[in-house]
Amino acid sequence: MLKNVMIISTSESFAIKSMEQKLIAVEISAYQVVARTTEIGSNIDRAGLIVLYLDERMAAMTASLQNMLSYLNDKLYESNKMLIIIAKRKDYEIAMRYISEDFILQFFDRPMNMEAFVQTIFEYMNDGERNIEDVGGKKKEAEDTESADGENAPVKRRMTADMVAVRKRRILLVDDDASYLRIIRNWLKDGYDVGVASSALQAIMWLAKNDVDLILLDYKMPVCSGAQMFAMLQNDSQTKTIPVFFLTGNSARDDVMEILKLNPEGYLLKTFDRKALLTRLEEFFEFR
Repeated sequence: MLKNVMIISTSESFAIKSMEQKLIAVEISAYQVVARTTEIGSNIDRAGLIVLYLDERMAAMTASLQNMLSYLNDKLYESNKMLIIIAKRKDYEIAMRYISEDFILQFFDRPMNMEAFVQTIFEYMNDGERNIEDVGGKKKEAEDTESADGENAPVKRRMTADMVAVRKRRILLVDDDASYLRIIRNWLKDGYDVGVASSALQAIMWLAKNDVDLILLDYKMPVCSGAQMFAMLQNDSQTKTIPVFFLTGNSARDDVMEILKLNPEGYLLKTFDRKALLTRLEEFFEFR
């Protein structure tokens, strides 16, 4: 993972400078970009994690800010990156009208607990495999419980030992049905690092920048079908060894035989439930 943090804000204030310095102290680089779509688009690829700092000037929710948040949400989807939001709680709730909760690693209420902020980023960037004390940062257990009045308490997605253990198992979901993508991603996101693509072209572009352990590929997609994408993967030395499970909504024997003739790793009927999918994936990865 890229150990760069992109901080989006209106300007490079004292608070932003302080964040950058604290992160540098634990061997994580950070850079600030102005909250504009052009700046975000030009700089997001080199970031491993995004931080959105909503100060008073950004809290007015102007049309340009709404557009920026919608654009950021699209870029998070395309690049499979996570977001930390720092804001007053009411501003965070408004921003979440434009940002999918699937992309939120953590929310910090302002004024922020800086030690908890740095600890969260350090753990995420290092997959829980390093201790912050080892790089000179003074470790302090971040408080997960809210104070009596509910202020300054981070809303955190807990990183359990099991989640860290499987973090390196990365799955790419490819399907032209956006609703189906969201459902399956939600089923998998706690146990796997999940990428999503709504077309074969988007998937190929994603694979050019990311490694993956398994592809779940819709067999019937418009423009470029799953079978055509599978052929492209097989003809490229960089992707031919990636295991592929086809996803199909048709259980008819002739259709299943048509899939099996392509010799994929396997196939899954779209009628599966969450438990059946997780069980199948656990079986697949058990000896790999």
